[in-house]
Amino acid sequence: MALVTRLQESRTQEKTNDITRNLLSLQFESALTEEEEKLLVLRARNHALSVSQCALATVIVDILKKTKEMLLNLKNPDIKRTAKILHGEAGMESLNVGIIGCGRVGSQIAHCLLTYGQLHPSKLHISTRRPETLEYLQHKGVECYFNNERLISSVHVAIFCVLPAQMNSIAEEIKDYISSSLVMLCPLSSLPLRRLRQMLGSSNVIRPVLCWPEEYEKNNYNYSVNVNTALENNETVQGTCPVGIDKTDLVVSTDERLFETIILTVANMCTDAGLTQPQTLTVIHHAVLGETHKKPITCDRFSFKHFDESRKKKEDPGKSFQFFDLVDAHEKGSPVRKRIQSSQSIRMTFVSRYCHLFEDYVHKKAYGQLS
Repeated sequence: MALVTRLQESRTQEKTNDITRNLLSLQFESALTEEEEKLLVLRARNHALSVSQCALATVIVDILKKTKEMLLNLKNPDIKRTAKILHGEAGMESLNVGIIGCGRVGSQIAHCLLTYGQLHPSKLHISTRRPETLEYLQHKGVECYFNNERLISSVHVAIFCVLPAQMNSIAEEIKDYISSSLVMLCPLSSLPLRRLRQMLGSSNVIRPVLCWPEEYEKNNYNYSVNVNTALENNETVQGTCPVGIDKTDLVVSTDERLFETIILTVANMCTDAGLTQPQTLTVIHHAVLGETHKKPITCDRFSFKHFDESRKKKEDPGKSFQFFDLVDAHEKGSPVRKRIQSSQSIRMTFVSRYCHLFEDYVHKKAYGQLS
């Protein structure tokens, strides 16, 4: 945290040394009409949306990556190897991630996955109409092509970075290749979740809901830095987290229900892999809340009753949880939501885990520890 503070102070000092900074006649806004000035809020909003989408996609993929690693190793009969994973000492990557559409936001998300999420380039697939424009990503080892069916058949998580108007035709093209376990993230879509579920033929859909009430327009926001620089600012990263923060000073905020959706997505992955209820809770505490053998979480814990309130069903350590419909859970709520709302410690632990991903990158970058 001290390192992040020093970096922020350094950037502040650079701004104060700019002798043209307070000369209104040299600023972009000086040439705008009164009507045009009213649209300036869109610059801040657009930048905040991009930062939020990149941060959320990066954290979600990182959580699912850690989940996938644990799934493979909890089922491994080699007890010593399994223990290593639970102790946080193994780093076998297994999650394949795909991006359909690689325009401005798609390329930003790809960069964030490789940089802050430290996803291995060979685990990232991109399908776009012009793969030849992504030479810089291909040079790193990212698979770039134009074949949506191939991508959907090759990945565990698919991120749709296309216009809402394009979703229907893409869904028609790929729906026969969508497996029941595929997680689909739609950060740009304005389509209702029920419509996306109908189009894609799956309820395993995550659509982060971002809000910008009119009262947010008065809040100050630095949109002069690029997305990468913004995500190295801890305060900015916290502002993209769906829970545990004061949202009154934000320009764009994330709907709190996303936290519940992330937990249920992890539970579904565990159920699909045949994990028992206790094993699933272990994975959730590890992947979502950041618990390791060396660093047990001190917050409230999840238990069986927080996933099923039915009095007819009793906890069965030998069985898996039910498969959760993410769309219904988002709209109607689930017992998990009640647990999240009642536990401040769970929310704050998630904020810490959420921000650590970016803080860890800043730390490694400052000390030359990036591979």
